Amino acid sequence: MLSTSIYMNHKGMHRGSITGLVLDSTFSAVVGPNGSGKSNVIDAMLFVFGKRAKQMRLNKVSELIHNSTNHQNLDSAAVSVHFQDITDKDDGTYEAVPGSDFAITRVAFRDNSSKYYINDRASNFTEVTKLLKGKGVDLDNNRFLILQGEVEQISLMKPKAQGSHDEGFLEYLEDIIGTNKYVEKIDESFKELEALNEKRSGVVQMVKLAEKERESLEGVKNEAEAYMLKELSMLKWQEKASKLASENNANELEKLRENVQSLEENVKTERKKIKASTETLKELEDLHMKYMKKQEELDRGLRHCKDEFKEFERQDLKYREDFKHLKQKIKKIDDKLDKDSTKIADITRECEESQNLIPQLEEGIPKLQKLLVDEEKNLEEIKENSKGT
Repeated sequence: MLSTSIYMNHKGMHRGSITGLVLDSTFSAVVGPNGSGKSNVIDAMLFVFGKRAKQMRLNKVSELIHNSTNHQNLDSAAVSVHFQDITDKDDGTYEAVPGSDFAITRVAFRDNSSKYYINDRASNFTEVTKLLKGKGVDLDNNRFLILQGEVEQISLMKPKAQGSHDEGFLEYLEDIIGTNKYVEKIDESFKELEALNEKRSGVVQMVKLAEKERESLEGVKNEAEAYMLKELSMLKWQEKASKLASENNANELEKLRENVQSLEENVKTERKKIKASTETLKELEDLHMKYMKKQEELDRGLRHCKDEFKEFERQDLKYREDFKHLKQKIKKIDDKLDKDSTKIADITRECEESQNLIPQLEEGIPKLQKLLVDEEKNLEEIKENSKGT
C-alpha cells in the first residue's frame, strides 16, 4: 500500500480547515467547507500528475506562481508529492516500509514550461508515469483520483453502456478495477467457443460417417484377410514347387553334363580315327604314285594293282563318307550342346528369380500385417475420440 503527503510553496492555501477522511484502507476523501482549500489540494495533485491548466481551472500553468505584495516577481512555483510504502496491520494501523520513501516534484515557470524531478533528480513525465504505474497509480486512466464534480456524473451513469462508444457504471467499475482488459479476450473466447462448437459438430458428423464407412468396410476387411491367408498359402506352395523344380533342374543339369562329357569323349575318338584315316590315305596316295611309276615295269601285276587301287578307292570313298558323316554328327552334337547350355542358363535364371521372389514376398507379409494393425489402431482412436466428444 502507498501513502501520500503533499508539500506546496509560493501559493497560499490556508483559508479554511481541510480534513482528510479515511473511509477504507484503500479509499480516502478530502472534505471541508467551501473555500477551505479542497480544490487547491486536488489541483496541486493534478499539477504533479501532469494535467493541463484547463483541467485545474487555470488558463496557463504560470498562473500557479504566487504574486503578492510581500512576494513579487517570483520565477516559479513547485509542488512535491511524497510517497511511502506502508504495511497494514490487523488492528487498523499501518507500518512504514523503511527505505521506500520517494518524492515527485513539478516546477512551473513564467514561460508556461514545467520540469519534473524525482527525489531532486531531473526527470520527465514518461519516467514519472512509469514509476507511479509500478506503484499502482495509473496516470493514463486517472481512476485513482475522483474529483468533486465527477461524483454526480458517476451517480447519473446508466447501469450498463448502451453502445460501443458509450460508458456505463459497469464499464466504469471495470475500468477502475482493471477487468476491462479482459473484455476483448472474453469476446475472443466466445468466438473461439462458437468456432470450436462448429468444429465439434463437423467432427461428430465425420465420426458418424466414419462409423458407417467402417461398418460397410467390415466385409471388405474380412475378404481381404481371407485373401491374404490364401495368398500366403499360395506363396508357401509356390516356394515348395520352386524348391522341387530347382532340385529337378539340378538333376537334369547333372545328366546333361554327363551326356556332354560322353559326347566330348566320342568326338575325341572320332577325331583320332579321322586323323589316322587321313594318314593312311596319304600313305595310299604315295603308294599309288609309286605304283604308277612302276606301272610299265609291273605289267604282270597291273590287274592286281588295279584291283588294289579300286579297293583303295572304295575304302577312300568310304572313309570320306564316314568323315562327312562324322562332321555332320559333330555339328549336330555341337548344336545340341548349345541348346542344352541355353536351357541350363534359362533354368538357372528361373531358379534364381524364384529364390529372389520368395524373400520379397515374405518381406511384404509383415508390412501388410503392420498396415492392418495400424488401421485397427486408427479405428480404435476414432472410437475413443467419438466417445470423448
